Amino acid sequence: MKISWRRSALAVCLVAAALVTPATQTQAQNYERYKPLSVPSHRFNQPTVQPESLAPVEGSDKVLVDALAGVIILDHADKVDAEDAHDGVAGIQHDFDDRSSLVYGSGVQSIVYRYLDGPVTLRRLNQMSRDIITYYRKCGQPVVDVVIPEQKITSGVVQIVVTEARIGSVTMTDGCVFEAEDLCHWVQCTRRGDKIFESKLNNDLFWLNQNPFRRVSVDMRPGDIEGTTDIIFDINDVCPIRVYSGYEDTGVRTLGLERLYAGMIYGNAFGKGGILSYQYTADAEFYRLNAHSVSYAQPVNRKISWNAYGSWAGVTPTIPTVNQDGESWQLGMGITHHLQKTRWVDTNWSLGVDFKQTNNNLEFGGQLVQNSAADLIQLRLSFQHLRRGCRDQYGLLMWDSFVGPGAGFTGDHNTAAFNTIRANTTPDYFYTRLRAERLWNVQQNWQLMGRFVGQLASERLLFSETLGFGGYDSIRGYDQRVYSSDDGWFASLEFGPRMKRFGCCSNPNTFRAFTFVDMGSGSNIDPLPGEFGDEFLISMGLGMRLTLTDRTSLRASYGHGFEKIPGAASRDRVHIGFVSLFGPRVR
Repeated sequence: MKISWRRSALAVCLVAAALVTPATQTQAQNYERYKPLSVPSHRFNQPTVQPESLAPVEGSDKVLVDALAGVIILDHADKVDAEDAHDGVAGIQHDFDDRSSLVYGSGVQSIVYRYLDGPVTLRRLNQMSRDIITYYRKCGQPVVDVVIPEQKITSGVVQIVVTEARIGSVTMTDGCVFEAEDLCHWVQCTRRGDKIFESKLNNDLFWLNQNPFRRVSVDMRPGDIEGTTDIIFDINDVCPIRVYSGYEDTGVRTLGLERLYAGMIYGNAFGKGGILSYQYTADAEFYRLNAHSVSYAQPVNRKISWNAYGSWAGVTPTIPTVNQDGESWQLGMGITHHLQKTRWVDTNWSLGVDFKQTNNNLEFGGQLVQNSAADLIQLRLSFQHLRRGCRDQYGLLMWDSFVGPGAGFTGDHNTAAFNTIRANTTPDYFYTRLRAERLWNVQQNWQLMGRFVGQLASERLLFSETLGFGGYDSIRGYDQRVYSSDDGWFASLEFGPRMKRFGCCSNPNTFRAFTFVDMGSGSNIDPLPGEFGDEFLISMGLGMRLTLTDRTSLRASYGHGFEKIPGAASRDRVHIGFVSLFGPRVR
């Protein structure tokens, strides 16, 4: 009865997560080692509202009236009384129906006061109109017209008409691949009859441009009704396919240090703008490791997105005492709820489930292959907060918690099966992992980047869930997975000149060089004879990162480890990674 209840509960979780799954990739480490690349949207190169440039101020300097005594601000030309000189009016008066308008604010009034009591000329009146339009644009209203109609100004009082354009119609043109009908639901801030605000238009543009294979811009044209402006969203897209290949030295010695990989990204899966990706990974000899991974991510709306993913890895170790091949595979799914997502802030939480099966620990630095497999099932709760600053600065906080709900979901999901992979482990466990990262600009020419990762576990964990030490993404100078622990932490500091940009301004090349210090400490719960209970690692070195547009990237670093790790072949090494993408790019 207990097993039946657990299976029913898991089925409910799988079905619910299959309907909506996370866009943030916080899966446990089997899939992470082989997951496909992603093509990021061009956050800082996205189209924004670009108002037409204002014409130079013209007009005669001939004095029409000695002093400007007053200004009457109207919202419609029908309210202009061309025959009334408005004797006795002084200062600023309004006949404007919308009380929320900027004309009632101190900004517009301060502009008008600068011209009061001064001589009235056509040039000065045109300059005042231009100043009001410029102020509106600074306040985020890009479409406003200020007109001074013909009128009697003998008393020094001028009537001006300020027309704050309203949205007439909202349309979207079809692209070659993406259809307007499928993208209209992303337009939520631009509504017919509303005033035109730059922030609302840019907000819609931000969501329309989340897919890296399209670029949506906005055009504004005079509407059919006086005082209105039509909004046209224009889709410029390309064939949504990119392929890539790369090299990195992130392997373990029993399976070879070198890794070759290639993959494909399709950006309009099922015609709904989903991202479907595949990657193949192998060792340099295409013999010790062959791995396949696939992922699918689909945004539903501005609040919800989902994805599903899976991977399979076959390994053939070069260990004299092991003459059996190993196999591991994983399936996962989840849901992400976006609390806030803008060009500068991305905050979300996600819920998911993972299923894994393995008969070895070779991918994590071990030397064990069993005749039987162990199944792992776990639930995942994650939170992410990313805040981007100006000039490359950012801060990232990620928190993930994983729960093993207990044994009994499959025949190999039990304590006995777990113990064939790692002794004294159980399907009942909980662990949490925290990642914090921050990049600061120091004065004008330097950058400092800090990163911290920590993990706490309630029980001994299978190797796929342990915290790994060594490699370019933890403690440089040591091999990948030179040590694994149930509990632990590592931290890194990188310091060097600010990132240099060169080449095309819209899609520049970048280069960054730095020195670094990495350190970390880990411990295993109830270590068995032959296991290392506690280890401390520290290293220093130099590194660089180079990107050539958005097609090619190279990273390289050299680290020297100061602490000896039992069984480690080296504590001095170079870490290299290279990837190049091919395919059409949105201009």
